[in-house]
Amino acid sequence: MAVMTLALAALASEYAVAEAQLRELVVTDPLTGLPNYRRLVEVLGAEIHRSARQEQSFAVVFIDMDGLKEINDELGHLAGSRAVCRLAETLKGVCRTTDMAARYGGDEFVAVLPDTDDEGAQVVINRLEERLAEDPDPPRLSVSAGVAVYPRDGGTPTTLLSAADRALYAAKADKGTRQRGVVPIREWTRTGAS
Repeated sequence: MAVMTLALAALASEYAVAEAQLRELVVTDPLTGLPNYRRLVEVLGAEIHRSARQEQSFAVVFIDMDGLKEINDELGHLAGSRAVCRLAETLKGVCRTTDMAARYGGDEFVAVLPDTDDEGAQVVINRLEERLAEDPDPPRLSVSAGVAVYPRDGGTPTTLLSAADRALYAAKADKGTRQRGVVPIREWTRTGAS
């Protein structure tokens, strides 16, 4: 009877470990080791509830790696995968322990920044850009980013992600305009150019 009890206890323990590993795999991106989209939505939901209770804001930063298609085309998909991993590590390094960096999919990442506003989110984006610029490993990496802030830009994970995504695409359009040497109209009017 004692042997049977020990065997069942060992089996139950192995089952619990396997179940925990499987649960972790379901919410983790296999390439980068960051939380995946499923976990991101869970964390956003929890952060919305926490922030609503405490009447605090938080920021969601949507980040897109610039030029991944070119890296894949010119250097191969292995180099592209390594570039995605480098960006993931750098993003993790610029986030606080209370923040969460997640891989949204492909070359897109999201950072959830509790108790943070637009200005704090911009600090994280600047740090990320600076660290990527200092990275000596080829190819050079750069990002575009958009920010949404709870509750101003939405009250659900979907609306916050959509708002940050729209801000990202506006930033990408602005970056493309700058690279072509064209000054955006809003900046042109501010400087008094004619």
